[in-house]
Formats: sequence, C-alpha cells, structure tokens
Amino acid sequence: MDRRPRSEGPGYLRRYTYLPSLLHLLSNKKITCLDPKTWDDQNDSFFMSLYKVEFNLKTLLAVCFSQAPETYHDWRVFSNGIAGVCILFDKDKLLNDNTFQC
Repeated sequence: MDRRPRSEGPGYLRRYTYLPSLLHLLSNKKITCLDPKTWDDQNDSFFMSLYKVEFNLKTLLAVCFSQAPETYHDWRVFSNGIAGVCILFDKDKLLNDNTFQC
C-alpha cells in the first residue's frame, strides 16, 4: 500500500515559485515562464541558449517543475524568502491541456 500523501508521487508536478507568480496564475490562468538568461544557474542558462540558437528561435521561455518530494534545495533556490510557494499540478491534466499558456 502506498502511504505517501496524495501530493507526492508520479501523478503530480511541483512548481516552486513566489507568491506574485501564484497570484498571476490564479488571476490569468497562465503560468509564468521566464527567459533562461535570468536564471541563477548559469549552466542551465548556457545550454538553453545553445538550444535557442540550434533551432533558430527568436524567443525561448521556460518553466521548471519537479516530480520529486520537496527538499530544502527546492525551497532555497526556487522560492527563497517569505513569499515562497509550492504549487501542485496534476501531471496528466497539465500535460494534456491544449490550452496551456505561459
């Protein structure tokens, strides 16, 4: 028997972010996507810039999710401070939503 809370496991995606992003999502039904150039992790930013060049894209925006149980690292890096939040998404619903927009 699986004793994990319903919010953990393969059926959910976690989005660590800040309260203003959550309010934007709830108000506009859009997830905030960011330009990877603004990311703290310069390795990820660099490889996203290579992807953008390789596919000759004018714009590349991204959003990060996690399927793993929460960790200190997730909270510290992606939602540090008193306005940090974790938003849970139903993975199947999100990935199959044809109206998903950033």
